[in-house]
Parts: sequence; structure tokens; C-alpha cells
Amino acid sequence: MLQKNLSYINNEVLKNKLEKISINESKRNITYCITPSNDYILLQNDLPLDDVNNPKEAIKQHLKKNIKYEMKSNDIIINFGIGLGYLLDETYNTYPSKIYIYEPDIMLLHFVLSNIDISEHLAEGRVFIYTDLKDLLKKIEETYLTKDKIEVVYLPNYAIIRNKELLELTQKVYDTCQSKLIDLNTITRFSGTWLVNTLNNIASINNNGAYLASDLEKKFISQTALIIGAGPSLIDNIEKIKANRNKYVIFAVNKVVKYLAEKGLVPDFIVCLDAENMEKTLNVPNEYLSKTNCIVDIKADKFVFTKKFNKIFINFSDSDTITQDLAKYNNSVKLYESGGSAATLALVLAVKFGFTKILLAGIDLAFKDSTIYASGEQINRINPEMIKVDDIKKNLVKVKSVKGNEVYTRNDYAVFIKHFETLIKSLGPTEICNLSDFGAEIKGTKNVSFDEINFQAVANMYPVNTANVFKLKIDDYIQNEFFHINNIISILSKGVYSSALVNAIVKSGLIYQYMQKSVILTLQKDFHPDLAEPFIEKTKVAIKTVVDILQKNKLI
Repeated sequence: MLQKNLSYINNEVLKNKLEKISINESKRNITYCITPSNDYILLQNDLPLDDVNNPKEAIKQHLKKNIKYEMKSNDIIINFGIGLGYLLDETYNTYPSKIYIYEPDIMLLHFVLSNIDISEHLAEGRVFIYTDLKDLLKKIEETYLTKDKIEVVYLPNYAIIRNKELLELTQKVYDTCQSKLIDLNTITRFSGTWLVNTLNNIASINNNGAYLASDLEKKFISQTALIIGAGPSLIDNIEKIKANRNKYVIFAVNKVVKYLAEKGLVPDFIVCLDAENMEKTLNVPNEYLSKTNCIVDIKADKFVFTKKFNKIFINFSDSDTITQDLAKYNNSVKLYESGGSAATLALVLAVKFGFTKILLAGIDLAFKDSTIYASGEQINRINPEMIKVDDIKKNLVKVKSVKGNEVYTRNDYAVFIKHFETLIKSLGPTEICNLSDFGAEIKGTKNVSFDEINFQAVANMYPVNTANVFKLKIDDYIQNEFFHINNIISILSKGVYSSALVNAIVKSGLIYQYMQKSVILTLQKDFHPDLAEPFIEKTKVAIKTVVDILQKNKLI
């Protein structure tokens, strides 16, 4: 029975783990009994995993109580616990949704798969099994779209036995969905702008020359980096930062540049990731900018290239479809994580550059009383639960602070906190110190004051002078893009609105970048006929826009 079930599980790591377990191992501490409804249930260490009277009816009532909305094929139902398969049977037969089974006990899972045939459920391709929460969350990140519904259901008795695992599951699923929501909102808002910026920036690189940020990898070993954000706590440390200027290499997010210029502090790197309106944050004299260097993501506002920096270093983010394609044709291009903000990009680069110690100043990710930024900007409150920032409404939430109490922040900042924590965990053991005296707690950092820092070396910017100008090879890349664009045009000529058209669009990094919002909406609505005409028109506009930009920048 086990091998039959395993033949339909496409998770090789899980299959290998299960195959190494013997039935004698997995059946330890597991017994069964018959309920008054003549159903079998499992007992683990003499504790029943299902309802002891009528398990099937109890599950029906649980689902009826907890799933209030219509569930469709693109929605997700997470089953916490596998039991004897009653929960799986009911969700499978009642809803057309994807079903993710999370069973944290691999021995219990092995026993059930060795005795219960669920191969028919697995064969359809909408039921997936996980024993590792990280693997489940990764699957959700890959498949969850902003308007999908996601529900967590469970065996009530099992939930009592494993309440800690259930609480962790629900919290992390919520965090993952919130993160995806904000990420996708950003994508759908800026995808077209990112496309235009990327192509304009490629032209600027090849016409004027630029430098690869990755050329500085491991060039600052044993040095200290100071990443400066625009948070209010920067006010408390700015004079100390100036007084110890030669002890660290400074990375400043573009949002804080005007404040630093007013204070007479010139950073070594200004990190830029904003898609637009960079002219507001870089509105300082060229004489000031000529003393510093810029690190700009390839998809950021092209305005950067109009300023007179000492050197402009280009970063390529690994989450961008165009950069992934460019890397295939340019061996020199390395893809780094960006984390979605200039501050997280600065953190990634500081680690990649080899800094032994990294200090965070003004990375509060929270509000100090009513102050948003070190420049003194105040909260524009709409109501007790919402503020307005740059004409965009942001919900207020509370997060744990460095002092252990709670502090107010924006909902997108709460997600960035998670981004920071995830990056810190994945980047390795570099010592990261948070100098904020009130801001959000960032797990993986040490909360210290500036006076507690032990500086061991003087900053040395010599590696910047060793960087070489680079240009991007794009002829083969553009040729491949036009192959995919012509395929899209061929499908359009038939007037077909189908998955074939969407698949063709996804294969073209340029067209897909422009059309992400439309593609996501189409998938969410499952190719609803009312979307056909606007989708086809949007595709035509995308093709014209891309070709026009390529011609304007003399890339074709």
C-alpha cells in the first residue's frame, strides 16, 4: 500500500524519508478502536485522533462551521493532520480546491500511508502532502494569489494534542499570505514601470558605462558596514555617526539622502530601489553626489543615471523575470535577493561584499510617537487604524519592539520585518546590530546602543577603485524575446483567449513583465469570458509598448 501511495507523491525528499521507515517503527504507540458509528479511529499513546462517537459527521460539522465561503479550484484548503483519511475524503469530495495535507508526525503519516489507500486522491494532482512546515509555506508562496481563499481545517482532537504546531501553522500561513498580498500589490502596481526602467537602464549602461555591484563581492572582509535608513531613531545617533565616520562604510537608502546632506554626512553608497519619483529623494546638488557612489537595481527609476555620482553600480534581483533571462546571456551577471526595499537590498549587499559586522541605524520599521521619518515628517492619520503616506493609504498594526513592548507600524512595514528576518537567517552568521532604541524587533539582530559597538578597523573604500566598467550583451537575448513575441502575435491572430496565450506571454520576460497584473487577474478569474476582449487588447498594447521602447533606446 505504501508504495502505491508513494508513486503519486512528487516530493522526492519526503518519499525517500518515508521509504527508509519500517512499518514496525511507525506502528509503535499506535492502536485503533471502533466508534459507535462503526468507524475506525486511530489512537496515539492512547489518545484518540478523531471524534470517538461519529468521526465522519464531526468532520462534516467542522467544515461547515469553519468554511463559510464557496471554495473554487484555485483556492487552498490546508488539512492539519491526516488521521485515517476522513478529513481528506470530506474536503476532497466536497470542494474542488487544492488540498495541502500538513502532518507534522512523519511516523504517523507512514503508518497511515502503509494502511490506507489515498492514491486516487493523490493521482488527480490537487492533493499534496507535507511534514515540513517550510516546504508547505514554500508551496503556498508559489501558488497563492492575492484573491485566492485559503482555509485551515483540522481534526479537533488532533488539534488539542498538537496545539502548538497548529498555532504555528496558522500564524505562518497568515504571515505568508500577507507577504504575498503586499508583494503582488507592488508587482501589479509597478510591473509596467519596472519594464520601462529596465530597458532604459540597459541603454544607459551600454551607452555610458556602469559597474557591477557583484564585482565588490568579498572585497570588504573584516570591515564594518553601517546601513542608514530614514527612521526617527537616526536623530539620536547622527552626531555619533559623524564623529566616528572613518570606522565604517556607509550604505544609505535613497529616502534619507536629503537629511544626510543637510547634516553634512556623505555616505559611501546610496542604495536605490524605488520604481519612480527618485528625483524627490535625490534632490541634492551634484557636487554632493559626486563624492559618493550609487548602487541601483536594474529596474529602479532611470532618473539615477541623470545624476553625477562617482560610480554607479548595478544590482540584478533574482525575483525579476527579465534579469533571470539577462543572466542566461551574460555570465558576469549575478542575481542577488533584494527583499523588496532599499534597506533589505543594502543588507544583502553588505553581507555579499564580505563585511564582518553590519550596523543598522534608522531601520526602525515603526513610528516614534507621531513621527515617521528622521526628517520630521508626521503621521497623516485618516482614522485610528489607517494613515496616508505619499497619497497611499496604509493600515496600522502593532508589532513587538526592541524593548519588548508593542509599537505601531504600517502593515507593509510588518511584512518587511519578516523579509529582514528571512534574509538574515538565509544570509549566514554575519554579526548584525540594530541601533534603534524603540523600533520593531528584527530577529537575528542584536539590539545595542551605538556606544556599545567595538570598532576594530578603519573603513577602506579602495575596492571601489578596482571595479571595471561593464556592458550587457543583449543581441541574442532580444532575438529570443522576438521569437516569443512572434509566437504571441501568431496566437493573437487566431483570436484565441486561452491558457495557450497566457503560457506564450509568460515565456516572454518583457511582455510578461508588462502584463503581470492582467495575467494574475485572468488566472484568478479562471479565464472568465468577460476578460477575453480586454486581455487581448492589453496584450496588443504590451507588444507595441515593448517594441517602441526597444526602438527608442536603440536596442533593436
